[in-house]
Amino acid sequence: MNKFRILGIIAIIAIIANFFGGLNENWRDFKEGFNEGQNNAMKMYEPGHHIIPYNVTRAKLNVEPLPGTTVDSLNNNRVAWALPYTVTEIETYAKPSAWHILVMGFAIPGMFLFLIGFCSLIRLLISISRREVFISANVRRLRWFAYTSASLEILIAIGEWIIGSAAVEQISLPGYKIISYAGYSPDWVAVIIPILFAEIFAIGVKMKEEQDLTI
Repeated sequence: MNKFRILGIIAIIAIIANFFGGLNENWRDFKEGFNEGQNNAMKMYEPGHHIIPYNVTRAKLNVEPLPGTTVDSLNNNRVAWALPYTVTEIETYAKPSAWHILVMGFAIPGMFLFLIGFCSLIRLLISISRREVFISANVRRLRWFAYTSASLEILIAIGEWIIGSAAVEQISLPGYKIISYAGYSPDWVAVIIPILFAEIFAIGVKMKEEQDLTI
């Protein structure tokens, strides 16, 4: 019993540490993006710098050179001559459609619901550490976490797909063919597995309740 409780506590600590670690990483990304935007704003009027409109979003695209494109070269300090290279990915800016704003509007309450789901997961692990495993409350908690995290991931994926579609349609690069969007790609396995586990767990709880009634 004590070992089971210790494992539950360790799992809770690990999830909390991972959650706040993710928040810290996101904060660093936000800070870097803010500083980069501030530096770009200061440099945009200097010679040789482009003015970036406020209503565009950064996008990465996979590209490939057309058959007639001249291959560029670069220097290698280990080799005595220039070596060819090709560009396979570019980073630029595209103007997303109004659908992107709508999706991001849904993502804000989705984030709030995900936080509720995360709290439900913590309560689930606390319940497990107390050896209260196969109860209906744990089914609700696990479903909250599984479905809210999946919904948020789907909203983010839709938003990225909208940006990618707009970028592929808008961007053209002389001598290269735009293949696809190279931005965020969700891990669908990580999205589906919690939902499957939640539903399997719900079936197990229902079977246990039916078994208890027959005794």
